[in-house]
Amino acid sequence: MEYQIISLFAADKINWKLYAVIAAALLLLILYICVHFSKGKRKGRAAEKKVAKFIKKLGKKDHIRIINNAYLPLYNKACEVDHLVFGRFGVLVIETKGISGKVTGSGKNLTHTIGSKTHKFYNPQMQNKTHIDNVIHHLKKGGFDKTPVNGAVVFSDKDIEFPSEIGMDIKGLEKYYSSLPDAGCNQDVLYNYFSDMQVKNPFKKMWIRTRKKND
Repeated sequence: MEYQIISLFAADKINWKLYAVIAAALLLLILYICVHFSKGKRKGRAAEKKVAKFIKKLGKKDHIRIINNAYLPLYNKACEVDHLVFGRFGVLVIETKGISGKVTGSGKNLTHTIGSKTHKFYNPQMQNKTHIDNVIHHLKKGGFDKTPVNGAVVFSDKDIEFPSEIGMDIKGLEKYYSSLPDAGCNQDVLYNYFSDMQVKNPFKKMWIRTRKKND
């Protein structure tokens, strides 16, 4: 009898843990859906697709390789990089912004004004620096220490004003890409290396997407 009671208690404990996991997963899914289909997210995804298409066309003759929305390990977490571009130049890390209006300021937090609304948002150059540092870290771990890593913040919307030190538009990206020197890198090897390390856990990816800013 005592053994049966203990067994029932253990089973109930396991069931409660299972229920808790399911509840957490459902909550995360609901949060993801709410954010994923928000106006800001839809605009952000459209901007990323626009830039991804442009990059593909831009580097077609150079046989570049691209990973869009790359989920890379970051300590015990992960980070999402909008575009990882691999070519003979090395690695190009691109952060895309699909906002319109006007961006002003400098430092960690910038001011975004659109119509009568104004809000602060994190400087995308600093955001992309975190991504670049992460890429450099993984390159060193893989023995690719001499691989050049460059970064670019691209504002894809035509109706946007911003300081030149904050980023570039689509035409600016074309000029920047053309200026990257040939470093003799093997884009296929680099592409496969980063493809293999990507975070596969769907819950981690979902959590990153819900936390990422709409801008």
